[in-house]
Amino acid sequence: MAVAAGVFLVPAASWCAEGGGEPTGGSWVSLIFYVINFALFIALIWWANRRFGRPAQSFFADRARGIKETLARAEAACREAEKLAKQAAERMARLEGEKLKLRADLDAETAYIVNRIRQMGREAAARAKQDSQMTAAAMADSAHRRVRELLAEATGRLARDLLVRNFTSNDQVRLLQSFQDKLRQEAGR
Repeated sequence: MAVAAGVFLVPAASWCAEGGGEPTGGSWVSLIFYVINFALFIALIWWANRRFGRPAQSFFADRARGIKETLARAEAACREAEKLAKQAAERMARLEGEKLKLRADLDAETAYIVNRIRQMGREAAARAKQDSQMTAAAMADSAHRRVRELLAEATGRLARDLLVRNFTSNDQVRLLQSFQDKLRQEAGR
């Protein structure tokens, strides 16, 4: 406003020649016109300020308060977001450590299970070998007994056939005599 007043009050400075020559003198009528014009401008501003000033001030005050509240909420949200980002970064760091620990635990558990399976496989193979050896021994023993039975049976048949064919009454007497002698010896003891 001070600049505008200076421009209106000094008409010679405001009426410069276009060609860059000497300034021409202004008239007092022009000065009065500018003063009246300026006074009307000031009156219009004063009237508009009285008529619209309070609602405009309250509008701008409310708007400023709303902007300040929004800015405060945004700053609080920004701080909360930074806090959450920091917590997330800490969690990610812990998560990486937990991931490595979990992987080590899984590797150890896998190695234990693999070793246990190998050990169980060896034990099962040893049991199977022992069972097969026992089964083979039992089958061999059974085969030996069966062969003995067959041989004893065949021998008994042959002996009976031979006795039936070649047994005489003298043989019978001699057999009975031998049996009686053995009984006497046993009775004497």
